[in-house]
This record gives sequence, C-alpha cells and structure tokens, in this order.
Amino acid sequence: MASEHDTSERPIHPGLTKGPARPMAVPPAPVPTDPRGLPPRAPNLPFPPGPARYDPLADLRQRAGKEDHNTPQPEDFPGDRPAAPEDLYQPRPTLTQRLASSWPIWSVGLLVAVMGVGTLSAVSLFRIPNLPNCRAIFWPTASATTRLQCADAYAGQGTVDGYLDAIALLESLPSDHPLRSEVDQRIETWSEKVLDLAEKTFQAGELAEAIAIAGRIPNHTAAAQLVSQRVSEWNQTWQEAEAIYQAAEADLKKLAFQDAFSKAIQLLEVNNTHWKTVKYDELTAKISAAREELNQLGKAKELARRRTLKGMQEALALAQGIDSQSPVYGEAQSVIREFGHDLLDMAETALENRDAAAAGQMLGAIPASLGLGAEIADMRTFIDASQLAWQGGITGLEGAIVRLQSVSADRPLYGKAQGLMRRWQAEVEGRNQLEWARQVALPGTIADLQAAIIEAQKISHSNAAWDDAEAQIDRWRGQIETTEDQPILSQAQAQAQAGDLASAIATARQIGPGRALSGQARENISQWRTSLQRAEDGPLLEQARQLAAQGRLSEAIAVASRIGAGRALSDEAQSNIQTWRGQVQGQLQLQSAYQTAQTGTATALAEAVRLAQQVPESSPQHAEAVEALTRWSWDILRLAETEAAVNPSRAIAIAETVPTKTEAYAQAQLRLREWRAALTPQDKPGLP
Repeated sequence: MASEHDTSERPIHPGLTKGPARPMAVPPAPVPTDPRGLPPRAPNLPFPPGPARYDPLADLRQRAGKEDHNTPQPEDFPGDRPAAPEDLYQPRPTLTQRLASSWPIWSVGLLVAVMGVGTLSAVSLFRIPNLPNCRAIFWPTASATTRLQCADAYAGQGTVDGYLDAIALLESLPSDHPLRSEVDQRIETWSEKVLDLAEKTFQAGELAEAIAIAGRIPNHTAAAQLVSQRVSEWNQTWQEAEAIYQAAEADLKKLAFQDAFSKAIQLLEVNNTHWKTVKYDELTAKISAAREELNQLGKAKELARRRTLKGMQEALALAQGIDSQSPVYGEAQSVIREFGHDLLDMAETALENRDAAAAGQMLGAIPASLGLGAEIADMRTFIDASQLAWQGGITGLEGAIVRLQSVSADRPLYGKAQGLMRRWQAEVEGRNQLEWARQVALPGTIADLQAAIIEAQKISHSNAAWDDAEAQIDRWRGQIETTEDQPILSQAQAQAQAGDLASAIATARQIGPGRALSGQARENISQWRTSLQRAEDGPLLEQARQLAAQGRLSEAIAVASRIGAGRALSDEAQSNIQTWRGQVQGQLQLQSAYQTAQTGTATALAEAVRLAQQVPESSPQHAEAVEALTRWSWDILRLAETEAAVNPSRAIAIAETVPTKTEAYAQAQLRLREWRAALTPQDKPGLP
C-alpha cells in the first residue's frame, strides 16, 4: 500500500491517476564526427560547440542520400575539403542543395511545429474530464491529496450533488490529519454553497425541494445550524404569500376586483422572487381577464334587454364565451339560464301575438346545455295547439284542446297547458252562447233583439269570445235604435221640407247622442240651422252693405255687428266689418293730414305727408291721400327754392324735410347738392 506521504507520487491534473515517477532524462550524446573521421571545423558548424542537439541539416543530408544517389554526399561539400580549381566550375545546385542551404528557416519552422504539437497535447490533457476518473478510484487506498483534487472537481460542478459528494469524500479523513483544517474550511464553504442553492430553489418557487436540499447539509457544519431558522422563515413566507393569494382569489370570486388587486400588490412585499414575479403576474392577469369577462357579460345583458331574437343570440354567444376557469363563469352560467327562460317567455309572447314562426325561432335559440328540453317540447305542443285554435270556430278550439291534453301532469308546463285549455274551453262555451243569442235575434223585432242582447251579455268580458259578442250586441242595439228613431227623423225632415226649419230642428233633437241615427240627425240639424240663420241674418248684412256703399261706414259697422259669433253669416259679417273699419281709419288719417297742412309751413307740410302715408292701401281714400302728399311734398320744395335766394342755409334745412318715397324727393336731393356746393365757408354751419 502506498504511503500517504510517498514522495514517488506527484500531483498531476485532477482526475488523472498517478504512477511511478519517471527518471530524469539523460543528456544527449555529443555530435558524431564527420563520416570521414575528420574533426569538424568550427566555422562550418551550424550551431556553436556544445551539447549534442538535433541537426536538421545533417538529417536532411542523410535522408537525401538515401533517397537520391546522385545527390552529392557530405564529403562533397566545399566546407569539408580544400577548394580545388575545378570547384570554381561546379554545375548548378540541385533542389536538395538549395533546401539545405536555407536550414535556418527550416529549423525555425520545425521548432514552431514541435512547440504547437506540445501545446495542443497539453491543452487536450487538461481538458480530460475529471469526474469519470475520480469515480473509478479505489478510495480506501487513495491519498488525501487525491481526495482533495477530486473533491474540488466535484464541487466545481456547482450543483447540490457535487457539493455533497465533495463533502462526503473529505469527511472520511481522520480528525488529526495534517490537512484537516483545510478540509474543514472547504466543507464549511461547500455547506454554505448548498444552503445558497437551497435559497435559490426557494426563491424559484420550489419550497419542498429547497427544504429537502437544506436537510442534506451535514449536521456538524455551521450552515446546518442555520437550516432550521431558514426553513422556518421559508415556511412563514410561503404561508403569508399563500394566504394573500387565496384572499385575492376569494375577492375575485366575489367580483371585488379592487380588493383583489390591493391584495395582489401585497405580494410585491413578500420575501420571495417567485411570489413577487410569477405569482403576482399570474394573479393580476386573472384579475384583468375577469374584469374583461365581466364587461363582456354586461354587454351580453345589454343585448338581451332588446328582447329580440338577434340580440338574444348575440348575448348567448358572449356569455358562453367565458372560460370555465374564470371567476365570472358562475355568474355567466346564471345569466345564460336567465337568457334561456327569457327566450321561453318571448316564445310565449310571440304565440299570444299569433306569430308561430317567431315562437319556433325563439325556442330554437335556447342552448341545449341548459336542460330545458322538456319545456321546449311543451312549448312546441302549445304552438301546434294554438295554430289549430287560430283556425276559428268551435271545431278549431276543440282540436286545440285535444292537442294540449297530450301534456301530462309530469310535464314542466302542465300548469300552463291546463290554464290554456280552460281558457279555450271557456271560449267554446262563450261562442256557443253567442250562437244561441243569434238564434234568438233572428225574428228581428225589437223584443227579439233585446232578448238576444241579454243572452249575449251573459258571456264574460274576460272570455275570448266577448269581442265578437260585443260587436254583435252593438249591431243589435243599432237595429233597435234605428227602428225607434227613424220615425222621429222622418218627421223632422218633413217639417224642413215644409219650410218650418225651427220645428224640424226641435224634432230632430229628440234623437239623443250616441244612438244609431244621432249622426244623421246632427248633420241635418246643422244644415237646417245654417239655412235658418242665413234667413234671419241675411237682411241685416245686406242693410249694412248698403249703408257702407253710401259712405255711412260707422252705421254699416253697427248693423253688421248685430250678427252674433258662431252663426252662419258671422264670418262674412266680420270680414266686411274689418274692411269698413280700415276705410274709416283712412278717412280719419286723411282728414287729420288735411288739417295739419292748413298752416302751410314746411314742418306742417312734412307732418301732413307722414299722416297721409299711413292711409291703408285698401281704403277708398288711399288714392286721394297719395295725390295730397305728392302735392304737399312739392310745396315743401317750392318753399325751399323761395328761401334759397335769401338764406341758402335755411333753404337746405327746408329741402331736407322732403319725405322719401315722394315725387319731389329726387328733385330735392339735386337742389340740396347745388345749394351745399354754393355755400361759402362763412355760410356753412359750424365754421367761423
């Protein structure tokens, strides 16, 4: 067995086995003498005298001699013999001779090649894996140095198993070993490395794996004393993080997104990289996705509120698109069930509106996953029965009742089927009653019609047959009222033909409102009243017109005002009164203008023109007013022209009062231009 301190062993590269030391190399022998036995001459040696070394030139010569017998031998070289005269005329050197003459270059190249091969061999040697060779060593006989080398190789892998294998390899050394202090230091360092790797594993989110790694640290190391505390911290951190995450998920299930996000923020304070990054991102992604899906569900509800087939189909598609893992999934399923029942209600409403096609489409849109197949089947039975009932008549109703009888007591819509059957059965009874009332009314006498009305009124107002019964009752009442009131109306018409309009009106008013002939009676009364009023008010209106023609407008207005409002000629009378009042106003305006113009001053004439311009065009005095204001406007201009010779400034002031829209206005403007141009600076207003 080799001693642990055997000097015959030397450290090689880690992972390599060692053998006996090689003996020192013996120096090479001196360079052999010349083949001819002559001592070599110093000037011709390729290297300085010294220990024998490899001579590439000699080797080249030797190989050349073996390969080519025509090549000159070493004794033929000029340096090996005295020069002769014939040497001056030697033939051209061969290739071998030329190569031999450049031996320094070849020697350097060969040396570089040898060094390269050596370097490559060394690199290859050091790159040989350590671990396989260390695994093959028989450790009971291995030296401490070998153990250290292999332990370093194991630890160099940087893995948990590598560090622990390295520690196990060195722990077998005795406590009094000379290398024990170095071994203990390495074991402590590697134990700390294992604890660091456990910490990294924990930060990566592998709690159980981290605890398992920490538990493999040797108990006698300082790092092992930290394991219990570190594991406790890990467990506490993990429990806190899980509690935060679970609370956030609970908030998320309640769709409390703000609370869930607040708890997600707390994960950023957890002392674990995995929880601060991966789990935080996972939780916030869940919150964002749930918020988007809740918005999607809200949009589905909005579409469903339209209560249309297309809206319901789009709403179902949105709600069904929510993933089963989503916190909103439960709410979505509840909403989908509501949509299914809404479609059932919509189908029933369409059926009540006698739209069987729409009802069938509503039923077809209900998802099969809702388990409403029985309800759908019952509704389809209702559709078939309703279509029979819509055919009309007692036969159709009885066929519909028979169809509904197929809905048994164990069916989900049995109650509705029974209610619909009772309604149709009541309608059958109502129609039978109405048919009996018609039979009673057949003779057509007032008594028979009244009896028929009594029979028809026995039908309940909630009965589907009541609408037909009510219409029939109205017709019978009309027949009775016509029979009763026709003699009265005929009498009134006869009175009107006789010219007694007042009596005719009084007779026709005996027919009360709402009776069958009341409309015709009102129409006749209106015609007779108009004729009567025209007869009464016509002389008054004619008298007023005659007074107006005589120019007695005030009297004409007074007579026409005696025709009251609402009478036949009231509108015509009011129109005439309005015209006459306009004429009176024109007369007053023109008379006032005449009175004003009598003073003859420019100011009075201008005011008279203004008053005359207010006479309405519809007034008979309008032409007279135009003639008068034209005359007065020329009078103003003549006054200005008379004044111009004495006081140009005064003439200008008078001419400026000529009203617009008069014949003299244009001429007045020309005069004003002339007079203003002729004024001297002293005459102009405002100049000194």
